[in-house]
Amino acid sequence: MARRLTPEARRAEIIDATQAAIASDGYRGLSLREIARRCGMSAPGLMHYFPDMPTLLEAVLDHRDEVDLAEILDDGGFDVPLLEMLDAARGFYAAHPDEARSFDALEAEALDPGHPAHEYFARRSERTFDLMVPQIEREFEDGDEVARILRLLLDGVRLKRLRDPEVNWTDTDDDWRVMRKLLDGFPRRGIESDGD
Repeated sequence: MARRLTPEARRAEIIDATQAAIASDGYRGLSLREIARRCGMSAPGLMHYFPDMPTLLEAVLDHRDEVDLAEILDDGGFDVPLLEMLDAARGFYAAHPDEARSFDALEAEALDPGHPAHEYFARRSERTFDLMVPQIEREFEDGDEVARILRLLLDGVRLKRLRDPEVNWTDTDDDWRVMRKLLDGFPRRGIESDGD
């Protein structure tokens, strides 16, 4: 007999199952039928909640970003110093390396304009930096330049990990120190440098 769940609980179950499938196996080859199987329901039943894979994928990505951001900020919001927040983000993703790699790979696949998550990731990048801009502008004299450099550095670290599956977070420790040193060298708005 099928389990009775509220619509909200069923949607959450589908999102969680899809996120777990992407984290373990990647996005390629994933289907609504496979997700339905993982949730113990029929594909038409799943389509009652998510009519197609792009809709489901966007819900999963939104949920993941929301949960990750809450964990990274840990109730501190964007009031913590930028480098401290970046260290927290790095620590969070280092604790979830396989999932981070799978979702970074998904983002790389979504560079193709025909990919169902292409628009999502384009908006996500802007949204992420829009959230950090006030923090950057509070700390640095030239917030635009710091935001631009930060975007390039973070994309570079992620790309390095994608190119070589053997690279893990500890292999990027030196890169991270260089990045922190570079950002720490930008003129501040009356805030002492926090150094290494």
